[in-house]
Amino acid sequence: MVSRTALAGLAAIFAAGAWLIAAPFVLRYQPAGAPWTGAARLDVVVGAVLAVAGFAGFFTALAGRVRELYAAAAPRTGAAPE
Repeated sequence: MVSRTALAGLAAIFAAGAWLIAAPFVLRYQPAGAPWTGAARLDVVVGAVLAVAGFAGFFTALAGRVRELYAAAAPRTGAAPE
């Protein structure tokens, strides 16, 4: 079972990635209309990797939890009759 702390950590990784993608434009160190600087390109690429990893991890953990709930709710076969 995945704890809430782990899910919060995955959400934080996603948020960090989203911030890295937006930072060059929010902080304006990537001038509008200019060719991309190396720093902006690196921020966007690393941010995209983090965002995808956080997103995938979060939904993988969520899918695992759903699978656990289905397994717990499934009727047990082969049990001795009462």
